[in-house]
Amino acid sequence: MSDIGNARKRQREDPSECPRRVSAASLSAIINSDPEPPKVISSPTFQQTEARPPSPLRLEANIFGTRPAEDIVRVVADFMYTHLKDRANIEIEGKLGRLVDRKTGVRISLPVLSETVLGDDKNLRFESNMTLSQHAVFNKILNQRVDETRRPEFRGSRVEYKHTKEIDHFYKVGGTRVRVTTDKESGEVLSVITKNRVADLNIYSPRTKLDIRITINEEQPMEKPDMEANKPILERHKDRLSYKQDLWSFDLTQVVSPEQEKGPINPYAIGPPKTSPAVTTHELELEVACPEVWLGERAKVATNKPNNFHEITHTFLGNLRALAKRAI
Repeated sequence: MSDIGNARKRQREDPSECPRRVSAASLSAIINSDPEPPKVISSPTFQQTEARPPSPLRLEANIFGTRPAEDIVRVVADFMYTHLKDRANIEIEGKLGRLVDRKTGVRISLPVLSETVLGDDKNLRFESNMTLSQHAVFNKILNQRVDETRRPEFRGSRVEYKHTKEIDHFYKVGGTRVRVTTDKESGEVLSVITKNRVADLNIYSPRTKLDIRITINEEQPMEKPDMEANKPILERHKDRLSYKQDLWSFDLTQVVSPEQEKGPINPYAIGPPKTSPAVTTHELELEVACPEVWLGERAKVATNKPNNFHEITHTFLGNLRALAKRAI
């Protein structure tokens, strides 16, 4: 592996900084403070006949004595278990956006009342771009979490904040799409990779403004291409605010793609070259900052050892659901 590849690995996360286990206590208070859904029918008022408090109500989980796993968590866990097998240099992300019909360009509307994992999504596309006002709201509430977790009385995991500005240049080298990421201020090359998609899982969320996509990619380190011999086919400027807690990095990013020339330059063309206009998008992604922890728990499942695989999945999905509920 090249020095740049090693730099990419170091940039993602030093494994020594990753927590060795994830407990329920580490679940962000964002999840624990979800707003209650609006009441459709008001509950009847009952007159209290006695001043004493009610006795504790004891109920079995069910007739078989065990509480079944939440179905959507089980589906996501099965997805992760299947597609993390025999993987290296893995990237795991959860994205917020909209599931859109390819023909109409409008967000889909399905006859369901709660979150639903989609099995057939060939006629859909996922748009990760959100509005500027949505981006501003997420910026505000994540900044609040940074302040709240720094208070002396807070007993959970702190949220750490980092602001980075980077530039991605994409090159076509021998049929392979290579991404070179540099620091915008210093020009230092941070990583050179090629990204290969492994699998996607789409979750339609009718009660929120945004849907969810979970993505697994492999990022293979590459040698830096000859900048003089190869012209970039795409350029992106990323202004990113990262909020890290436990295994997770909540990345709030403004991406600017400058004006680009369309296709190869025709020396015989009359007039200025055709170009694509500059585009600005706003994204929120939840990246697994320490994927090796999740991979390690998967290995324990495969060998029937005690593990936290389901708990990590539950927390990952819980963070995405909690964010989606706060989208305006």
